[in-house]
Formats: sequence, C-alpha cells, structure tokens
Amino acid sequence: MVTSTVRPIRRLSAVVSPAQDGNVCSSGFVVLEPLGVPSELLLTYLRLPHVCQILDLRTSASLYPALSERDLMSMPIPTFTPGTVEAVVRSVRESHERRAQSSQLLDAAKRAVEIAIEESEAAALAYLSRRAFDHGE
Repeated sequence: MVTSTVRPIRRLSAVVSPAQDGNVCSSGFVVLEPLGVPSELLLTYLRLPHVCQILDLRTSASLYPALSERDLMSMPIPTFTPGTVEAVVRSVRESHERRAQSSQLLDAAKRAVEIAIEESEAAALAYLSRRAFDHGE
C-alpha cells in the first residue's frame, strides 16, 4: 500500500493491487508493507479524518507541507477487535469490487450509446441485454 506524505489532510492512501505492482508514483508517497495488520485496515485508519489531522500537525514547510517517513512510522495504531478488522476488510474489498463493476457498467453504457448513434437504439439495447446475459448481471 502507499500513503501520501504531502498534505496528509487530503487523505491520500491506497492499497496497491497485483496488477499495479511496478507502477511509478510520486516521491511524495511512502510504500508501506503492513505487518500483522491487513492493508485494508491500515488504509481505513490512515484515511480517518482525525488521524489525518494529527498527521497534518506533524508536517513541516508551508508551500509543500510534508510529513517525514519517520513521523508517519511513529504513529501509534490501536488494537482493533477481530470483528472490527473483519468488517473493515470485508467493506473495503466489497467497495473495490463494486468500483470495478461500476467501471465495467460505465464502459458498457458508453459502448451502447455509440451503437445507438451508429446503428440504432434497438441494437444498443440488444448489446446491453447480451452483456447482462454474458456476465450474469
């Protein structure tokens, strides 16, 4: 996972998927490999408004307010109950799945509009029906 060390108040953290491994990002991020804590839990914790406010208080500079990696790593992380951990992980994973589904649906809708323009509305509706059938939606 990665989290921004610049302007932490903006809550910029993300879990890096296997498909994104090797991608390049700004030097304003730090790569974290959580030990003993699921990435989804750490992601949610680092995005909590109060945590971001605390991190923001530790930044230095005014034009490019950044948090040192040392200050980030010294932040305490509370112990969560197993039920809370499970609920957070499940919610984050479901959110990622739904985002991927939404992206696929948007792509299908865009293609359907193109088909409606190029061919007909009936052809576009048929395309959407086939996609829904093909994907079990």
